[in-house]
Amino acid sequence: MNMTLVEEIQASLVDGYLPCAAAFKVAEKVKVPLKAVGDETNELKLRIIDCQLGCFQFAKAVHDDLDSIQVDSTMAEAVQASIIDGHLPCAVAFKVAKDQNAGPMKAADAANKLHIKINKCQLGCFP
Repeated sequence: MNMTLVEEIQASLVDGYLPCAAAFKVAEKVKVPLKAVGDETNELKLRIIDCQLGCFQFAKAVHDDLDSIQVDSTMAEAVQASIIDGHLPCAVAFKVAKDQNAGPMKAADAANKLHIKINKCQLGCFP
């Protein structure tokens, strides 16, 4: 057990949960892979919440008015060009967003609008 990692996780909890964005910051600060933060969070029997891509406990883009969401054509093309085995991996979604100078939710919105599922959470929260 990496005590520095445990301490950083515990210091980053919000109401007993670890927000996804905080988990990314913990990994950067402690200099460990994102998956290590997810694994340690599981070992501590804690939950990660508020996915930055909207995949869990956040206002998801998959809602009744998905048609009303405007997706930039450049973002849509970048998402479509980044599909791997029919899905958009989490890390790839973050890269697409960064390359497009946008937040991760913009890439997720484009994926949802295009009916592309996001998979392979970098923290290990979903396959």
